[in-house]
Amino acid sequence: MLYLVGGPGNAERVDVSELFARRLARDGFEVEYVIFGLAEKSAWREIEWRGAKAWVVGRSERGGLLGALISKFYEVLADLRTFWKALRGNYDVIQIRDKFVVGVLGIIAARIRGRKFTYWMSYPFAECRIVDGREGNSRFPLASVIGGHCAKFLLYKVIMPNSDHIFVQSDQMMKDVAEHGIPISRMTPVPMAVDEALLEYATGPVEPGMVLYLGTLVRVRRLDVLLDAMKIVLEKHPDATLNFVGDGDSPLDRESLEARVHELDLGSSVVFTGMIPMMQAHGYVARAAVCLSPFYPIPILLSTSPTKISEYMAIGRPVVANVHPEQSKIIAESGAGICVDWSAEEFASAIIRLLDDPAMAEEMGARGREYVRAHRTYSVVTPIVSAIYRHLLAGDLPRIANR
Repeated sequence: MLYLVGGPGNAERVDVSELFARRLARDGFEVEYVIFGLAEKSAWREIEWRGAKAWVVGRSERGGLLGALISKFYEVLADLRTFWKALRGNYDVIQIRDKFVVGVLGIIAARIRGRKFTYWMSYPFAECRIVDGREGNSRFPLASVIGGHCAKFLLYKVIMPNSDHIFVQSDQMMKDVAEHGIPISRMTPVPMAVDEALLEYATGPVEPGMVLYLGTLVRVRRLDVLLDAMKIVLEKHPDATLNFVGDGDSPLDRESLEARVHELDLGSSVVFTGMIPMMQAHGYVARAAVCLSPFYPIPILLSTSPTKISEYMAIGRPVVANVHPEQSKIIAESGAGICVDWSAEEFASAIIRLLDDPAMAEEMGARGREYVRAHRTYSVVTPIVSAIYRHLLAGDLPRIANR
């Protein structure tokens, strides 16, 4: 299989590094990768990545418009070289993740060579470009909106209708894609999961009053709601702290939150760690009294499969999440936390409830760990994905996928 992984950092997501590079490789699949963002000052470089052959595409270190243009030039070169590799390589499957122009090229290569083509949609990036442009979260708003609409056309009118199979991240994403006329029988939802090793992560010692958010700080997530909630929490628990573990895609993401911290006079009650190694981030999770999983209720976020909630639960920490198709289901089935409507008051009330009752919080954490063990590890997910590829190559996938 040739697998092009679009977007900086995506190769280190567990549904690539764990599911493909480790689990499917162990299951007998040979995968070669094209990965964006792992190299700098290089448009194309061959490396060994997690035991497999990979070609990495760099990004310019320059800032501003020139840096963006250089990075885009690298990307176009990589798309063309990927097309050439797909044409010349002896691959049974060509798979593209979250990329549009090269998705079309991948389909062309697959049809010329008589190979299978699959598409992996981890996030509604086309729709996100449109939202970012309209809300001013992009450096070039008009270009973002136009690019988003072009990407939507390619995705739903060209790539997906011509894919042999499509992987999506959740049941909700599958329903959303189906509204564009794509048959559900040609899609498989693959929720985010965790490595079983995380289940053995030692919890604690828990720091009373430590509230934590793990993940990206991008503005579309409206994380200022947590700051407003924290203002309320501090009235009852003045020693509590809100810890943001992660960073944004641009400096403006974090700066906007820091400005809100100043407006609310939260001072040292809010901590920003910045981007840190995942092992260190999990150490923060293990010490947290309460872990937060907010997803602003707009369509592009309602279709996601959050990784953080499974990580929190695997480490045995109680969760406060807002109503969201995937999160609501997990909380209801596991009893691992509290699900609330989207408001600062609702988040604050749930946080205070867990801080007031540490014994209840620990019971929720224990239930979460057992739920993940049974439903959300890659030992559970891998056989499903592996079977799809095997049936795809055998030619009997539609019957399997319709079950």
